Amino acid sequence: MLRVMIKRLIAGGIVGGITLFMWGFISWVILTWHFDTLRHDSSVTAVVEDIEDHLPETGVYYFPPMPTMRPDKAEKEAYMELHKSGPSGMIFYIAEHADPMPPRRLLLGFIVDIGAATFATLLLIVALPSLPKYWGRVVFVAALGVFAILAVRMIDGVFHNLPIQWTVNQTLDTAISWVLVGLVLAAIVRPAKGNA
Repeated sequence: MLRVMIKRLIAGGIVGGITLFMWGFISWVILTWHFDTLRHDSSVTAVVEDIEDHLPETGVYYFPPMPTMRPDKAEKEAYMELHKSGPSGMIFYIAEHADPMPPRRLLLGFIVDIGAATFATLLLIVALPSLPKYWGRVVFVAALGVFAILAVRMIDGVFHNLPIQWTVNQTLDTAISWVLVGLVLAAIVRPAKGNA
């Protein structure tokens, strides 16, 4: 029994990871829908022209900046006024110069995909007694994607005030990826006997 579970974990992790990785490639490289939510305006160059002089360290920067971690009443009021009277946003900033997509990042992404698929496989194995039908198992795995959408994509969209088009795009991408993973994992993790 343990041997069967380990085989399923390995197979589900690898095949599911490949599915996630391949969908990511299709979604970001072949399809153009992500570029509808990313702005490539040439005026960005002017905005970041001297950025290295002002942001020497890699990090996530929020603007307008909070004056301190524990602002007093006057600082809070000044911050609120800045927020109301001007733009706000987040900058994900990498100070180090590098290739846009080095092989190491692709490898790490693939490893993370395998980890996610392995965890989904484990949960499916645990739920298997209640999921004898193929489509029930597909829905179960797809529901993990819905959980990720609600817990990560939409929460980020709400609390970081991300553009709705970006959040919807990322939500659809996540939903499609986990439906695809559900289709393959449901075939790998199935009851030994009976109607699967």
